[in-house]
Amino acid sequence: MTDQMKQALINAGLISKKDMVREKVKEKHMSKSAKIRKDQIRIVCEVCNKTAPDVERYNHENRRIRGKEWLCIPCADEYCIDDKLRISHQSSQAKSGMFIRQYGRTKKF
Repeated sequence: MTDQMKQALINAGLISKKDMVREKVKEKHMSKSAKIRKDQIRIVCEVCNKTAPDVERYNHENRRIRGKEWLCIPCADEYCIDDKLRISHQSSQAKSGMFIRQYGRTKKF
């Protein structure tokens, strides 16, 4: 969206400045960088597109969400992704031992 169009939507009252800031932050987190460091923490779920502190990487074969690896706990539970398929241990919940899944057993690292 261009800046003029954004300003016109704000002036018309269709969107607020707060929404524009949220969208900008979301775009920043969703952008796929060519340089992804190993220690870089991902906080955006690729399925629901929400920022969450419990996003982990899964190597799954679920056809409904094919190609999406970074999932939050609610999405992993909803799509019945087994925790044995989790290949990352990057969230603060996982590091502190508070990572608990509703679907199946929770993998211990």
